Amino acid sequence: MDQLKSLSTNLLNGLRLACFGKCQLECFIFNRDQWLLLLVVGLLLEIGSGYLLNLPRPEFQIYALPVYTFDLACFLIAIWLDAKIIRREHVALQIGIVIYSLAPELILLQTVVRYINQYEFAEWPDLGLWFECLTGVYAVILFGRALFLVCGRLPAAAISAALVLLSTGPGEWWFADYRDFWYSPEQQEAQDGEPDARYKALDAEALLYRQPVLLDDTLNRLRPERKKHVDLFYVGFAGFATEDVFAVEADYIKRLFDERFGTAGHSVSLVNHLDTLEDTPLATATNLETTLKRVGKVMNRDEDVLFLYLTSHGSSDHKLAVEFWPLPLNDLTPERLKAMLDKAGIKWRVIVVSACYSGGFVDALKGPNTLVATAAAANRTSFGCGSESDFTYFGEAVFKEQLQNRFSLISAFKDAAVSIAKREQQEQLEASKPQLSVGPSIAPHLAALEKSLTRHQCEAERGKGKAC
Repeated sequence: MDQLKSLSTNLLNGLRLACFGKCQLECFIFNRDQWLLLLVVGLLLEIGSGYLLNLPRPEFQIYALPVYTFDLACFLIAIWLDAKIIRREHVALQIGIVIYSLAPELILLQTVVRYINQYEFAEWPDLGLWFECLTGVYAVILFGRALFLVCGRLPAAAISAALVLLSTGPGEWWFADYRDFWYSPEQQEAQDGEPDARYKALDAEALLYRQPVLLDDTLNRLRPERKKHVDLFYVGFAGFATEDVFAVEADYIKRLFDERFGTAGHSVSLVNHLDTLEDTPLATATNLETTLKRVGKVMNRDEDVLFLYLTSHGSSDHKLAVEFWPLPLNDLTPERLKAMLDKAGIKWRVIVVSACYSGGFVDALKGPNTLVATAAAANRTSFGCGSESDFTYFGEAVFKEQLQNRFSLISAFKDAAVSIAKREQQEQLEASKPQLSVGPSIAPHLAALEKSLTRHQCEAERGKGKAC
């Protein structure tokens, strides 16, 4: 009972200290039992506040206990080191008890901050940020006051404050995902992002069986080739579902080609992404093979050109990743792609592969009637394919910088390679070394296509009353 009475005395003094009331060091009771009891109080308050914040279905996370212990160990090392520096052995226990007597007030403020940050207040959108900043300033001032009370002198208090603040919360920096004793499944899904929840909700069987109908509807919208006119047909393939950059890039390029290169009615996109499930067929090897067969039937094989763009992650064994969890999809190899194109009977081919190690596709696909461009050499990675990217380096250089203002594909790929090399050098990245293989027969064929596209653009400009 005496220890509990002493505990209440220390907590009351902590409250006075937190409220900037009159408080003297002699009012605290210092012994190892009190230190242990205050640690228990702090731990129980941490657990209790986390439970309340994650109602109505809190789930306990045992991994938070090692993180809490790690933070406590850092604090103990800091106050031990502080006692050595200022040469006052007894100060470590005093700092520990005085600081932990403030636990109820500090944990209460921390709980309020976390509660505000969990919700959005339309009238005060920055309320959480401002309250968090004010709480941080208050905590720093409070630590300074507490340590001055213990040390009695400003230099010693400043050293103590610096060490204590440095030891505060390293576990939150290094183990942020496990710092909380409780979590809410709903909030966890929101924190991880909506896509995780949507992936789990997918009906994989229904999605797979819907593909033939969806693909057939898409391919039925393809218009036949125009007589006495070299047409360009575009097929885009974005193979990796969990990275937005591939779907965004494929959509941008399709719109670019429809508007500038006359592929409207002659273009198909195959995309693995949650946002396109209802209206766009999946990027699978089976769907790609079916699409190429249909394109080969509607195009004039003697003169029309296929522009095939494939974007995804690539592996060092030269496979293009095809991923849409939970579907077990097969990756695409250069040999299988070559077999698809041959089977479809497509003669004139422009094949662009934007992926790491994509240079490994060149040897299998090159030929006299084929242009093959890749984002990297067979033994190099490419860049810009992460979650935070809006465009890959290769896609941006080719389609946003070059083909916005020209029709010459060969020149665009060459100039894009120069631009990429400069960017990688500036960012101190290992050169990706984009590859380009141009067959002797397709070069003049593409030159004729460029003239045709330029002529039609001039006619369109004149029709709008603009000079060409």
